[in-house]
Amino acid sequence: AITDQQVLILGVGTTLGIAIQSLLLIPYIKGSGLTLKLRFDWRNSGLGKSLRLGSWTLLSVLASQIGFLITVNLATRSGLSALNSGIEYGAGYTPYANAYLILMLPHSIATISIVTAILPKLSQYVIDKKIESFSLDISHALRLVAIISVPAAFVFFAFGTLIGKSLFFGVDEASAEFLGKVLAGFAFGAIPLSMNLVGIRALNAFENTKYQFISTLITNLVAVALSLIAFTALRPEEVVIGLAVAFAISYWVGLFVTDYLLKRFTSKMLLARELPFYFKVSLVAGVAVALASLALRLVDLGGNIPNLFMVLFITSLAYLLLARLAKIKEVSETVKTVLRR
Repeated sequence: AITDQQVLILGVGTTLGIAIQSLLLIPYIKGSGLTLKLRFDWRNSGLGKSLRLGSWTLLSVLASQIGFLITVNLATRSGLSALNSGIEYGAGYTPYANAYLILMLPHSIATISIVTAILPKLSQYVIDKKIESFSLDISHALRLVAIISVPAAFVFFAFGTLIGKSLFFGVDEASAEFLGKVLAGFAFGAIPLSMNLVGIRALNAFENTKYQFISTLITNLVAVALSLIAFTALRPEEVVIGLAVAFAISYWVGLFVTDYLLKRFTSKMLLARELPFYFKVSLVAGVAVALASLALRLVDLGGNIPNLFMVLFITSLAYLLLARLAKIKEVSETVKTVLRR
């Protein structure tokens, strides 16, 4: 159990880290030529608009947090039920949280970076009323996101248990294997999770946070409904896997809600029209992962970590070669950019 002192250290350390991050921004703000001043003449300062936009954002966060709390509650209760029924490995919230952290790795590294880079340009396109250019940039962003999120989803699905055993070698094998199954349940949620973020940021470029709230609310309502079904229909030791699947399905629903709402500004279903490209990347990624799975069946390097490195290497190599054969230029362009740097 974590002591009160350890909780205090975690809390103070986290707060201090955020404060240091803020202070580190000051030299860069000064270097940009931007001058920040404390003002109290708030009339005609645009605060009303900011508060309106911010209020919808706060409601979005609230909806997400309520959904999260329900998930935590269901996962914790199922974990306790599993323990009481004689299940010795962890089957509660902890494997759910750890699997979610792994799921977020490609999303955090690739998707958020791409979206952050294009948002200023999207906003400028909206100001200039260049909706066609706006649509092209969204399309390009979605394709860049696809070449990372799609293969990641297939890897998580096929090698979830191997990843769990490799990364969490400090816990017993049954718990690590269960974590891997939860990750496999999450796996195909990686794709709509990333696509949806692109769509949400596209809405933000139009200074629309109301639609973001609507999309977030529907996504969480679907997740909660499916989670409750999983909690009542599955055995205690299976519930957390069901919660992960519920998360994945809810984001597919949320993706199309976001796309429909975005259509009101662009007159096009920008996200849905890229699905054929995603299908093409899925075929390439699926074959690459299948080859790695075959190699794993034929060759055992004598440990989870060596085997994980082997399948990741084979998957990456096969994916790059097959993407080239399939003429997925986004993969080749990204590789060239990385090699140049």
